Formats: sequence, C-alpha cells, structure tokens
Amino acid sequence: MEGSSHWGALARLIASHRGRTAVMGAVLAVAGALPLAGPLLIARFVDEAADGATDRTLFTIAGLYVAMGVGRQLMAVVVAWSAADLAWRVTNELRSTLARHVLGLDLSFHRATSPGELVSRVDHDVTALSEFVSNFVVKALAELVTLIGMLVIVTAEDWRIGLGLAIYLAVAVATVFAVRDLAVDEAAGEQAATGRMLGEVEERLNGADDLRSNGGGSHAVARFQVASARVLRSTVLREKQAVVLWMISNGVFVVGGLAILALDAALLRNGTITLGTAYLLFQYTQLLREPLGQLADEMERVQRAAGGMVRTLQLLGERSAIDTSGTARPEAGALSVDFDDVSFAYDDEDPPVPVLDHLDLRLDAGRSLGVLGRTGSGKTTLSRVLLRLVDVTDGEIRLGGLPLRSLDLEHLRSRTGVVSQDVHLFAASIRDNLRLFDETIDDAALHDALAELQLTDWLARLPEGLDTVLGPGGEGLSAGESQLVALTRLFLRSPDLVVLDEASSRVDPETERAVIGAIDRLTRDRTAIVIAHRLSTVERLDEILVLDRGRVAEHGPTAELRADPDSRYSQYLALGSAVLDDAGLDDASVDAAALDAGSGGAS
Repeated sequence: MEGSSHWGALARLIASHRGRTAVMGAVLAVAGALPLAGPLLIARFVDEAADGATDRTLFTIAGLYVAMGVGRQLMAVVVAWSAADLAWRVTNELRSTLARHVLGLDLSFHRATSPGELVSRVDHDVTALSEFVSNFVVKALAELVTLIGMLVIVTAEDWRIGLGLAIYLAVAVATVFAVRDLAVDEAAGEQAATGRMLGEVEERLNGADDLRSNGGGSHAVARFQVASARVLRSTVLREKQAVVLWMISNGVFVVGGLAILALDAALLRNGTITLGTAYLLFQYTQLLREPLGQLADEMERVQRAAGGMVRTLQLLGERSAIDTSGTARPEAGALSVDFDDVSFAYDDEDPPVPVLDHLDLRLDAGRSLGVLGRTGSGKTTLSRVLLRLVDVTDGEIRLGGLPLRSLDLEHLRSRTGVVSQDVHLFAASIRDNLRLFDETIDDAALHDALAELQLTDWLARLPEGLDTVLGPGGEGLSAGESQLVALTRLFLRSPDLVVLDEASSRVDPETERAVIGAIDRLTRDRTAIVIAHRLSTVERLDEILVLDRGRVAEHGPTAELRADPDSRYSQYLALGSAVLDDAGLDDASVDAAALDAGSGGAS
C-alpha cells in the first residue's frame, strides 16, 4: 500500500469535521504565535536597558512578558481540550464505521478472524490514531505556525540569518518527510501480532473451565508465551527502525542548529546586530530545536498511527461475499421456504466438503418444520444459508416465492428471527436484555410478551424482576433461562420466519417445559424451522425433516411419519421410548445420545 494512501485517508477523515477543524486551526494559530512574543519582549528589554530606559518602561515590558506567559498556559489548556475533542470525535466515528463494516461481513470472514483480533483493530489501532491526532498533529501544526512566524521575524532582523534558517528548516522538514514511513511496516506487524495474541487470550479465557478441569492450563500458557514472543520480536524490529529514524532526525537538527548559532555569533562580533537581537536569535534557535526535536521524538507515535491506519484500511477493504444489491420484498405475512437443488461447502476448508448436497425442500407459509440429524449433517448450515449468513454454492433458495439473492438484505433481517444454542446476554438488566436496549419497548409490552409465552412465573422468581442485573455474559441465569430471554426477544420482534437452532438443548426438565411452551406460542401463525436434538421439541410441529450428510433422508408430515413404523422418525420415537422405559424417565428427556444410537439417526 502506498504511503500516501493511509495519510490521505486520515486527512480526509479529519477534514470531514470542517467546523471543528476550522476552530482548531484558529486556536493553533494563536497558540503557535504566542511563543514568539517572549524572546521579542526580552530582546526589547535588553536593548531598552542598555539604552538607559526608565523603570516604568522596563516594568511595562516585564508585565507584558508575564501576561504573555499566563496567556500561553491558558492557550495550552484550550489546545489540549480542543485537540482531544476533535480526536475523539474523528476516531469514534471511525470506530463506528469499522464496527458497522465488520458486522456486515459474511460468516467466512468471522470464521477466519478471532474476536480478540477484531477488538485490536477496531479499538487499539484507532486509539493509536486518536493519540496521533490529539498529540502529534496538534503539536506539529502549532509548531508550524511558530516556525513560520520565527522565519519572518528573523528575516526582518537580518536576511542572512533568515536565509540560513530557511535552508535549515527545508533540510530538516525534508528529512522528516523522507523517513516518516521508515517503520510503518514494522509498526503494522507489531499491531497485527498484538491482535493475534489478544485472539489467543480471548479463546483461552472462553475455554478456561475446560482447560482447568482437563489439565490444559500448561498448554494455554505455552500458547500465550509463543504469541507474546511474536509480539516481542515485532516490537524489537519496530524499535530498531525507530532508533535509526531518531538518529537521522536529531543529527540533522543538531548540525543545523550549530550552524545557525555560529552565524549569529559572527554577526554579533562584527557589530551587525545588537545584543538584544543576538539574544533574540539565540532564543529562537533554542525555540527552533524544541519543536523539531519533539517532531523527531514523536516519530514513534507517527509510525504507530501509520501502522494503525494501514490495518484500518485493510479491514475496510474487506468485502462481504454476500451480494447486498437486492431490492425485492416479499408480501407481508408468513413466508414460504423453497430449497431447489441447493448445495453448499465452506470455502475456507481444504478441500471444500459439501455440507448441503443437492437439497430439495418445500415448506408452505405458516407451517412449522422440525429438523433432525446427526452432528455434521447440515442442520445449522441450513439455517445459515436461509438467513443469508452465507450464500449457497449451487442451486437456489426462495423465500415468499422470491429468490433469496434478490431480497433487500435489511428487509430480510427484519422479517426473520433466530435463536441459537449459544445465546448472548449482556451485563445489564433483564429489561434491557429482553428489549436489546430498545427504549421504545415499554414495560407493559414486556409483561404482555412474557404473559403470552407463559413466563410470568419465571419472571416472578427473579430477585428484582425486570430490574435484575446480570453479570458479564449473562452471569446469573442458567442456560435454559437464557433461552427464555432469547425467545422473548424474538416474540417482541414478531418476525414472519422463525429459526430455532437447538433452542431447547442443555436445559433441565422444568425449564424445558417452559421453553417448549414458549416455542409452541412463538411458532403459531408464522413459518418456523426448529433444529433440535430432543424429540419433545419437534413432536408438536407440522412436519419433520431428517438430514443425513447434507441430503434429505426423510421429510413429511409429523403425524404420517409417526404412524409409519418404517420411517426414521418413528424408529427414533421407539428407540427413545425403549431407552427411557429402562431409565424410568419420560419422553421429554430424549436427547442426542438416543438419536445417535439409531440407524442413521439424528443427534
């Protein structure tokens, strides 16, 4: 990627806030001009004192100098506040853009990218940009004003020193620009290694219980050490380049500063300039070294920002494999579902193995379908292609009679709803988790939905009802109660197509009855596809589909398949009853083990 692309992108990002940028420019102009006043006042004081000026004149100059010092401190506060405000507005907008972009990417991207790495890109890289804008850019612009003003004043005092200063500045600035991208690749590599390390940490923390209980702690620590070593190596490479950059920049500044001081001393000996002017030039030379020295010292921040912008542009350059150009919208009401010779394979597998294999399926609007099958038979993938989280490899899916690819994707999302086995809850109240922070949904609507799903008793058992606050990840609710929250969320949205993927798994018998009751109400008067391991979850549905290696092994009305002793579904029921009779349990506990034990059965 060309260096100009990431700097140009950052400049366009800042320029989009024209009003605040203009105010910031005016503040920086004043802040940059104030440092010039101090040496001018002292030079005037020296010359006036040498000429025998009155005490009043000298006190006046001293008073102005003190006032200027106070003004500089006040302006420093204004600059810091304005810079932080502009930087956070610019970068928070970028964070929002990145978050929306990442959410719009297809499943294949998220399968290949860990959440930890995405956090690194969306937050850490953008934070580097924020620090760059609020510190380096602001300092550089203020110091640019100082340097230009200094050049004008020095040239007015003596054109020879002004010419020497101009040459020095030109060489110094050219050097800085020549080496500004010296360590960008190393900085980007360091941030990428940090992102991968965060991904490792996130994955191991999510599996902390399994690692502890199965003795995998040493493996997790070893993997973390390997990831940390990669970060260390990339940091050392970046630091080496940063040292080279610092040496080059400071070498130019020191040589140029000495040359200007030598010229200043020669002019003073010749009587060309006064003592006050000599002091002025000396102070300006010192003042000159400060901004240029800071410029060199801040180059590490520049490299981090450049690396962050490179990675940000790379992320924004990722494109979803899902075509979002569709505009069609099905008619209102329950949606029919058609799979016409549909095949699908994940392209990130080598070689790609068909998960759905020439699948044909018809589900009329308003009907409910239970999907059974062994683990790996394609049940979850069926829901993913239907919701367009991924696009089919071959064949066509129609929803409401319209090709799925032709539908407006946002409209499709509003007409469909899904509850998966792993429900995500937030560290917030039950109220906010039920309505997903949509404040337009009032408590009355929540109570009505819970009553409709017969979950009022469940709500009454919570310590503070709707005000009960959950911990991170839904801490405080069981897996089954989390499913109840997810089902209520879906009911509040009232979608026309419902997909429930293992919504009754991992629940105790009592909670299961509540979950099944909620599912019965949720699937009423709308098209529903229920993927399940438990037979009790699907026995009330209109139709049953059994998948085997991505193909339709059996499909038909539930009552007919139950009555046919040769059907797989009937065999599952018989097998489940036999197993449960021996265990002294009821039908509600038929699970994956019983189904997998059947001939070609589901799990």
